[in-house]
Amino acid sequence: MLSGLLAGLLVAEVYPAGTLQPVEPGSQPMDFMLSDLKGNPHTLADYRGKVVAVNFWASWCPPCIKELPGMQRLQKKLADEPFVMLPVNVGEQKYRVWKFLKLTNFTLPVLLDTQSKTFAAWDATVLPTSFLLDTDGRIRYRIQGDIEWDSEEVVAIIKDLVKETKENTP
Repeated sequence: MLSGLLAGLLVAEVYPAGTLQPVEPGSQPMDFMLSDLKGNPHTLADYRGKVVAVNFWASWCPPCIKELPGMQRLQKKLADEPFVMLPVNVGEQKYRVWKFLKLTNFTLPVLLDTQSKTFAAWDATVLPTSFLLDTDGRIRYRIQGDIEWDSEEVVAIIKDLVKETKENTP
């Protein structure tokens, strides 16, 4: 038993923190209904047809804070693409998140997971954890740890996901 477990660990790919980890095709995330700071409800289904980056973060998490400017630059860089960045704050109350965003001038809409239920349902255990979904709503990449969102590598992967969808659309 133990030797089988060890063999499985040796075969499994290990990714350093902050790298895009490909996910088995077809992985469907748990849908959610989360409100933004204005009280507007959002579901994952609302974004079908777009490549979606879901980023779970908190204001007390230094690596999460480090990622925020890159998220804004990425959204701006891909403004003409079917892409959306969905930052999801985990475990904090609305006022605290609002105050933090005002202090940092972060302007992307933020969804609130005040009870951390969506975070848990997506099998996330560390902050930040992010997922890249294709336009059909399937998880294609998982990222644990901070990443430079507007890096050439990330932009290229997102553009490939967009292109893949365009090629498969009749």
